[in-house]
Amino acid sequence: MGKASPKQKLWTAFAEYIRLRDSEGGFGNCISCDKEVPYPNSDGDWHAGHLWPRSVAYAPLYFHEKNSNGQCRHCNTFLEGATMMYRKGFIKKYGEEGLEELDEIRKAGMTHKMTGPEYDDLAKEYRKKNREIKKERGIT
Repeated sequence: MGKASPKQKLWTAFAEYIRLRDSEGGFGNCISCDKEVPYPNSDGDWHAGHLWPRSVAYAPLYFHEKNSNGQCRHCNTFLEGATMMYRKGFIKKYGEEGLEELDEIRKAGMTHKMTGPEYDDLAKEYRKKNREIKKERGIT
């Protein structure tokens, strides 16, 4: 397998940040179904799911913190994002204003192509955030 691309490196750091951000005390609640999921010891059951998925979200939106939230594997994978339930959870968390904000970013982002250095800089930022959260919570 080849070397990870800057986009893949960013995704790894960003997804870890979302999972850490949306869990505390060893658990997180799925934005879609509210199921309690263990994290960091989730065996892959705690995902960073998206309101606007990769198929329609350009990089500035795909890596936007409000667009990605903790989601259980069942909703994210087997229910293909559980879109309607996700949307309800999203509104509960961020309000209608959050939906409007992401819609504006989605429309504007269609013309912005992120560069390798932009991916690298963001990945570095998220790795730093992850270290800080882990240190604060005593996670090794």
